[in-house]
Amino acid sequence: MNDPNTPATPAPAPATTAPTAPSIPVEPYPPQNLNPTYTADWIAIEKANLAAGKITPDEAARRFDALGASAEQIAPDTRSDEVKQFDAAFPPAKPEDFIIRYHEPGQFAPPMTPEMQQFDTCARSWLAGAEFPASVGNSLISAITKTAQATKHMSAEALESYGLLQYARLERVYGAELQDKLSAAGRLVEMLETKQPGLKDLLRSKGLGDNAEIASLLIQQAERYWMRRTGR
Repeated sequence: MNDPNTPATPAPAPATTAPTAPSIPVEPYPPQNLNPTYTADWIAIEKANLAAGKITPDEAARRFDALGASAEQIAPDTRSDEVKQFDAAFPPAKPEDFIIRYHEPGQFAPPMTPEMQQFDTCARSWLAGAEFPASVGNSLISAITKTAQATKHMSAEALESYGLLQYARLERVYGAELQDKLSAAGRLVEMLETKQPGLKDLLRSKGLGDNAEIASLLIQQAERYWMRRTGR
């Protein structure tokens, strides 16, 4: 017999699972208890329902409208199988996915000034605009931070020598293909600069754009970026 003074162990909360969209109309639509977290999943399911002929185009339009789907979300997926696999391996991150710190480890984060907030917004826009995966984008942020610390006290002459040394490292890695790869990376930077000015000035400062690690990360991301466009 249970002791009435002993509180009962609460039953575990039911696991939250992604929704399974019905193939026939449901009212109200979407269900009133639909977790907003799964709205994008629900839209994807409805796209699959439409593609499989389980719902009519009119019914699909009604459901998409009720879910607040954007034109991009409901557009047909015209990617090749190769690009779909590529995107799964290197998923582009959202601006908020990147980790940018403005303080040393173990220190408190300083208050964000308007200038810091503006830079933060720009940096996240550049990373997301270039379609960096979160891990690669964070590696680029780390490389920029380390390079800025290493070169902040260098004279103009020292920075010139530093640039030549870093270029030699890139030549050893990429050989005769280096110029073509730098050109592709340059086109990516120009595209990002057009949408959100300031990136070129950043790369010109403190030898950042000369650093071999930073340049390599930009080269590799440029290859992914342009491959997505030529592979579609």
